[in-house]
Amino acid sequence: MQTGAGTQPGRRQRGTTSAADRVWRARLREAVHFPDLSERRALKLSAVLHYTSRAHFGLWHRRMGTPNFERFTGVFTPLYFVALEVSDTPLEPMQPVRVRGETYLAKTLAADGTVNHLIREGRHSVLVPGASAAEVMVASARLTNVFTRYDSDPVRRRVTTLPEAMGLGELPSRVGELPALETIVPSGRRPDFAEADTSVWHYGQTDANRHVNGMEYLRMMECYVADVLHRAGHDLRRLYFAGARIIYRKPCFRGEGYRRTAWFRGEAPLTISGAFYKDGDGNDARPAVAIELTVSQHESGQ
Repeated sequence: MQTGAGTQPGRRQRGTTSAADRVWRARLREAVHFPDLSERRALKLSAVLHYTSRAHFGLWHRRMGTPNFERFTGVFTPLYFVALEVSDTPLEPMQPVRVRGETYLAKTLAADGTVNHLIREGRHSVLVPGASAAEVMVASARLTNVFTRYDSDPVRRRVTTLPEAMGLGELPSRVGELPALETIVPSGRRPDFAEADTSVWHYGQTDANRHVNGMEYLRMMECYVADVLHRAGHDLRRLYFAGARIIYRKPCFRGEGYRRTAWFRGEAPLTISGAFYKDGDGNDARPAVAIELTVSQHESGQ
């Protein structure tokens, strides 16, 4: 793995560059896992994070330390926003893919200019050799983590300065943004589809953070949207999930019930938004997780 510092396109405040403005870069290879491939040998959308996680999480935690999964104390950086894309490009199962990525810190600002959140942004690409010497991108991931504390109080939970132990200074100068829930879930519009029955999260869907793993929401929404599309007359033999945007507002836990809803958002490309609501939440509740899925058609039409 190679790393280095540099600049990242985006809005940065003028001033002296600090250690918090460093960009961590990664170049690595990842073996292809057979269950991650479709029948066309293309990388599945829900598998992308498996190939970018070492570049995004591994590099950061190796330098800054890992969360305490036993006591859950101090500052940690859960995912808030994920954007994934895949092509329908066949892969060679025995040949590793190449991952190129970078991660950097930023802050979001309130209307009065004060720091609202500290975030870590990552942008990563999964590539394979092309017909010529050029590489072909088969997947991409944009990951946004928010700094927070393990605390039930929302005020104490918020982190607005970097921990001194990180040795990065007080604040990054780069200014970022967190996508609003309303960019995925249409405000004030009744869902086109809504589940009447409740499903339940189980132990096998959790991870070491002691809540449901982020990709489980994507997998379960893919299943729901596939059923929705089938009932609407779409031929699932010709379609695949090509992109997803996910906002994690509130974690879910094993044994909790949930319901899914969905909205048609566009036709070119075919876009469906979905939301997970915790069992018992009222009709006016905000969803725990919101997902926008982009559906594409196989180039061959088969």
